[in-house]
Amino acid sequence: MFKKLFSKKEPKTYGPTEPIYPAELFGVSEITDANGFFGIANINKSYDNYPNKKYFPWWIQVTLELEDVDDRKMPTASESQILNDLEDKIEAFISDKHKTHLIGRVTQNGFRDLIFYIDLPRFNQEKTNIFFDQIQEIRRVNFAMEKDINWNNVSGLIK
Repeated sequence: MFKKLFSKKEPKTYGPTEPIYPAELFGVSEITDANGFFGIANINKSYDNYPNKKYFPWWIQVTLELEDVDDRKMPTASESQILNDLEDKIEAFISDKHKTHLIGRVTQNGFRDLIFYIDLPRFNQEKTNIFFDQIQEIRRVNFAMEKDINWNNVSGLIK
């Protein structure tokens, strides 16, 4: 009995370590290549080496199609405002029923991708359809979700 009480073994942890939500440290970087491809990534670098990835294994990517773009297929100022408003609505919708981690967004070639990770998918199909139908009236949208325990889908953006 005394062996168990005075053992130097650390207790097992069964959940995420604190902090569950790291501080926000968004970094903006340009994405370019030799063929003239151009994009902007706005990524929360606080998720580099994030220890709780396995507790938030569901990757979500919401892609919005841009309408008003410049010669590099990047949004104009008025288009950026529309996209930012839509992004706020989408993040609020996802966060309503989920522990949500906004990794960031990538804007390139006429599209904006919003990238999230959540704990468990708790979407009501009917409410989700209604919500994204409303978004679709403003901008074409695609919603994708898959299990990605090791966060491989964002390995080019964070460590």
